[in-house]
Amino acid sequence: MTIIESIRTWLKTCPILEGERLNIDFLPVEAQSYSVEVVPGRGTIKQYMDGSALKQFLFVLASREFAESDIAQNADNLQFYEDFAQWVERQNRRPKHLPHLGDGRDAQKITVTTPGYLYLRDDHGTARYQIQMELTYLQRGARV
Repeated sequence: MTIIESIRTWLKTCPILEGERLNIDFLPVEAQSYSVEVVPGRGTIKQYMDGSALKQFLFVLASREFAESDIAQNADNLQFYEDFAQWVERQNRRPKHLPHLGDGRDAQKITVTTPGYLYLRDDHGTARYQIQMELTYLQRGARV
């Protein structure tokens, strides 16, 4: 299983995403659609003598939401991301509930690196919102 697939599986345990379709690298044009997407970034944070490495994996949770001049609707869109960020923070507490990465990789933490924000508004009454996160994990190595 790839890292992004592991993250998607973990995200689907979030109560506010329950029952929602969560795509990978694809956000449909319909409102109330969701996608988890890879963000480019430096992979290795620290390399160890035994071949292990502390690594990071950047990603966003994006959604398409109704967004017009209705203040309450737009505030609700941002409230979703505030609630989601709190859920992520709780998953890092003991006992931790983080993605199962497999293949000699152990998730250490997931950090929310930006608040949820409106990324792009279209001409059809919807907008793309997103929140960026960072997965820090240990890649076990074999001493060479």
